[in-house]
Amino acid sequence: MATPKRRTPVGKNWIALDAGGTMTDAVVVDAQGQFLVGKFLTNKQNESISFLGAIKDAAATVGGTLRDTLSASEVVVYAGTIMLNTLLSRTGAKVGLMVTQGFEDYLLMEKGEGGWISYPYADRLHTVTHHHAEPTIPRNRVVGVQERLDMFGTLVIPLRVKDVQQKTRELLEAGAESIAVMFLFSHMNPLHEQAAAKIIRKIDKNIPIVLSSAMAPTHKEYTRLASVVAQAYAGERARKHFLQVEARAREEGFNREVSTLLAHGGTVPISTPRLYESYVSGPVGGVLGGHYVGEVIGSGNVVCCDIGGTSFDVGIIRDGLIPIIREPTLLSFRTNIPMIDTKSIGAGMGSELGVHPLTGKLTVGPMSAGSDVGRCLRWPKTTITDCHILLGYLNPKYFLGGDVQLDLDAAIKALEPMAKNFNVETFEFAERAHRLVCDYMREFLVNMLRGRGYEISDYVMMMYGGGGPLGLTDVVEGLEFKDVVTFPFAAVFSAFGVLCAPRRYRYHQSIIAASPAADEAPQRHVKGLAIESINNAWAQLEKRAEDDFKLHGWDFRDAKLSRSAYVRFTNQLSDFEVLWLGERLSSLADLTSLMQRFEAVYTTIYPSQALYSEVGYQILEVALTADIVTPKPKIPELALQGRKPNSAAEKGTRKVYWRGKRQEFRVYEMDPLTAGNVINGPAIIEHPATTMLIPPGHHCELDKRRLIHYRSGQK
Repeated sequence: MATPKRRTPVGKNWIALDAGGTMTDAVVVDAQGQFLVGKFLTNKQNESISFLGAIKDAAATVGGTLRDTLSASEVVVYAGTIMLNTLLSRTGAKVGLMVTQGFEDYLLMEKGEGGWISYPYADRLHTVTHHHAEPTIPRNRVVGVQERLDMFGTLVIPLRVKDVQQKTRELLEAGAESIAVMFLFSHMNPLHEQAAAKIIRKIDKNIPIVLSSAMAPTHKEYTRLASVVAQAYAGERARKHFLQVEARAREEGFNREVSTLLAHGGTVPISTPRLYESYVSGPVGGVLGGHYVGEVIGSGNVVCCDIGGTSFDVGIIRDGLIPIIREPTLLSFRTNIPMIDTKSIGAGMGSELGVHPLTGKLTVGPMSAGSDVGRCLRWPKTTITDCHILLGYLNPKYFLGGDVQLDLDAAIKALEPMAKNFNVETFEFAERAHRLVCDYMREFLVNMLRGRGYEISDYVMMMYGGGGPLGLTDVVEGLEFKDVVTFPFAAVFSAFGVLCAPRRYRYHQSIIAASPAADEAPQRHVKGLAIESINNAWAQLEKRAEDDFKLHGWDFRDAKLSRSAYVRFTNQLSDFEVLWLGERLSSLADLTSLMQRFEAVYTTIYPSQALYSEVGYQILEVALTADIVTPKPKIPELALQGRKPNSAAEKGTRKVYWRGKRQEFRVYEMDPLTAGNVINGPAIIEHPATTMLIPPGHHCELDKRRLIHYRSGQK
């Protein structure tokens, strides 16, 4: 990647920010694709402070100002932790829930896996450790009203208006700050939910109302309910935080609406009705960036790994396709939130160190110091970062380029008693702790790949995040990837990935359609009804997309539409997304072609012997994505400048404890390194936002785009 140009931002900039648990990262891109990067410690009490601080830091690298940068910006995308933090801390709104009479205990019922899916494997084996979390909405704020539709959306029992009026008043008296409405089979017919909303609005003109038919019109009532509750509980409160960020941006010269990144990989303004879809964004941004870089270097198989201060996140791109899951886990619940498939563990470079009370073994995480870093700054407990300072991996005087000074003596005082507890020397303890957290990451990574039947040698590994270049060597130790790549701007790579996202809305709609195996007249009639049902659902989703585009002033004619259907063999429990390249199904032959495409997808997962075509097919859901392509940061090819770094990059040497002994590591500054440079280990490459460790017997090489390739041996 080319070093960002030293210039004052002019013209129309695009800005992306990723607010993590430790750092808020900013990337500023101009119309030519050149970009600046900045970082700021995340302010969890007021994220607008770190929002502006990260942009200001990026602008300062070229002598620019915060106001100049924001006033010259066309788009600001803020991928924050506001939504997730609200859910984790249970600080959301007081929600009143209105359901079909007789289903008031739906939140308590859970699914068979209820409460277990957030547990580690060891705790799943012992029911004594299991407990059910308190429901997000207490029972006194859940009410039932008389109404009923059947599974096809046909009216059975009319909505009782007096019930809605009475129950609305009860919810308001109970302190409800928002009202969620979820009636049975409303995904097939929103009639009763829409009528209930009108009645509620007459009683209270200002209270937020969330309808399941508008948020997630899909089957599986429990996951639909979880999505509606997420929006009512955290979505509207998170919107207030986003508006606070937007207000500060406008004070500094930005005159448009701030956008955010949704879980499925698209960006939308914060006025989107379905803000709950933004609950996870950092890992999503990294996968989008990895996909884009993979396209540039010609690799469709990419493993995207993000090491932050709090977590280790992994996403796998196969054959150039970013996997989307429809029912990801949100806390202890399954939800209907289409999301790019990523997995995480609570192990990062700011993870706490501890001693297990029963086994006496060293523990790492899942708690993290976040922006408080460790005992070396202001965290009361010892962390992995304290180990890195003692080992010499990090320069305590150069954290965030020297803006934050870390205390080596405090780190030593924190580590000494822990080392004594394990009867080892302090340096040895610190190295063991570092290797332990990297072992956790490597094991997690290998299980993800091999558990899917993938060959590690088929994949390019991309490692990023503030701790990515530092943990790289130990995480990939012994793994034969096709290539291992990191970036000069690894610390802000997820924010970079946010800028690779299109403007996008994604919609899902439940239907009931079948395609029998036989081809007699009755079966052809059923197939004709299936074609009609699928086409009608796509048309409805297109209308929703057009309405949402109008809300933001986007031209729907600019949208690239992608249609798909979720197909399964009749009565099987699992279905798979099948893309349809045309606008509509126009004939029985088209329906047959769709089923053939499903079987092609099916046999990439199961052997061909598992095909069950003779029972026919079911389609219970369709989807639509509407994209507007956006400018992406450019990755230009540069002239190779030779293997030897220029003198401006050389910073001398530093004592580093490596594999049981202290030895001299050469130290380089990242930004002066140019395309073609080779750094042989033992060496450290420093950047204000990250540090790369190159051990003895290894080297790294900057290619023609300044991507950093990590390899064994000397060159």
